[in-house]
Formats: sequence, structure tokens, C-alpha cells
Amino acid sequence: MEKLGIVKEVIGNKLYVEFTRDSACGESCATCTAKCAESKTEVLEIDNLINAKKGEVVEIISKPQNILSYFFLVYGLPLLLMLLAISLSYYFLSKTNLKNFEVLSFFIGFGSLIPSYLIIRFIDRKNAKAKDSYITLKRL
Repeated sequence: MEKLGIVKEVIGNKLYVEFTRDSACGESCATCTAKCAESKTEVLEIDNLINAKKGEVVEIISKPQNILSYFFLVYGLPLLLMLLAISLSYYFLSKTNLKNFEVLSFFIGFGSLIPSYLIIRFIDRKNAKAKDSYITLKRL
């Protein structure tokens, strides 16, 4: 992904870069009421490794494999943990004399979202401190 952004503010060693995020569907349909084609502006906080100044135009660069790995982490990991928790709890609780073990299995699976959140938070903090950043800037 390569986007152009404008440095809105420099505070200490941090840049606040404003860029326009593309719409989800990529097309503008006049009859669509979902408003998914509207582009929105986002502000990104990143280390100022290129000594950019306020008002400069910079290019935001991120590798597609990094974006896909974060998508899997945020969406795939909780889903996998929840399905695994539901399946295992259903299997073991079905061998007991509980009446509503299906409902209990669902709640156990739903509760597995808490550890998945903690895992995601740990990985995100670890990656934020890494020197090899997932997002880089280039001065234009």
C-alpha cells in the first residue's frame, strides 16, 4: 500500500500524517445508500525518522504481506480460538450429565475472545517496539 499524506503536526519525535483512506468497494455508485464509496481521512501517528516538517507531503508505504498478517491476527485468531474452544468444550461436556451443554459450550467459546484479545494486544505492543516498522515514510 502506498498513500500520499500531509504532515499535520510534529510533536517531539512523532509525526501526525493525514491521508485519505479509500472506500471499501472502490466504486462510487449514485444509487447506493450504504455510503461505502465515501473516502475518509485518517490520521496516522508514526516516528519522525525522515525529519519531516509540518505541511510536507510524504508517502506512506506498507508491505501487503504485513497488512494481510494483521488482518489474520485481528480477524482470524479470535475466530480460530473461538471455534476451537466451542468444539473442545462441546466434545468434553457432551460426555457429562449436563442438560444444556451446547449453551455452555457457546459461552465458553465466547469467553475465548478474552484471551485472543490479550494475545493480539501483546503482539501489537511487541511489534510497536520493534525497530523494523511495518509502516515507513518517504519524503517527496
